[in-house]
Amino acid sequence: MDIMRSAEELFMRQGYEKTSMQQIADHAALTKGALYHHFDSKEALLERMCADHYRAMINAARPLAEETSLSCFARIRRLMDLNRGMGMSTVSFVSEYIKTRNDESSVMLKERLRKYERKFYAELVGPLLREAKEKGECDFACSPDVLAVFIQCLDRGVNEEIHQVFVEHSKAETERGIIEIMKAYMYTISRMLNIKPEEVSSLIGLEESMHFLGEVLKKRE
Repeated sequence: MDIMRSAEELFMRQGYEKTSMQQIADHAALTKGALYHHFDSKEALLERMCADHYRAMINAARPLAEETSLSCFARIRRLMDLNRGMGMSTVSFVSEYIKTRNDESSVMLKERLRKYERKFYAELVGPLLREAKEKGECDFACSPDVLAVFIQCLDRGVNEEIHQVFVEHSKAETERGIIEIMKAYMYTISRMLNIKPEEVSSLIGLEESMHFLGEVLKKRE
């Protein structure tokens, strides 16, 4: 069996921290020495998986970033949507962990994914923010690459806050909590980029996000 596939299956089943190189070798029908010939550590395997996922993301995202018929914000929106949902069939292991990001069984994996997610925003969203400022679509007084990473962190933080609201509160309280979180999110983005709230709504896909969350809430009834 392929080494990467064996590692993916074991990491998914029991978590990165609880999987040993010996278990991966056994699952792939290899000797431990043969496995170390290809990867000198479990962390090297993890790095390869996340790097493969990142390359797949970049290959899918670059044409969107270069679609000059769209505004900078429209392209940023597409990149954010891609980052949130891409890869479900491209890199199954990483994608499944993205779905279960709050699982505490693989801290190392989540940290590695965050590293590449920050890199994705800096490399693709940063230049678009610079272009947007040059075209007068927004205004800010800091590095666009750093600002892109701040937006990524904010977007991830919003997702984590919404997850906590779903876990801890009733349906009615969840609905109110989500509205407050999204209001704070929109206000922060608006101030960071010096743009109007309606422009923020379009940038982050507010209507689609609220529709999705509404459908999730219905399932709790």
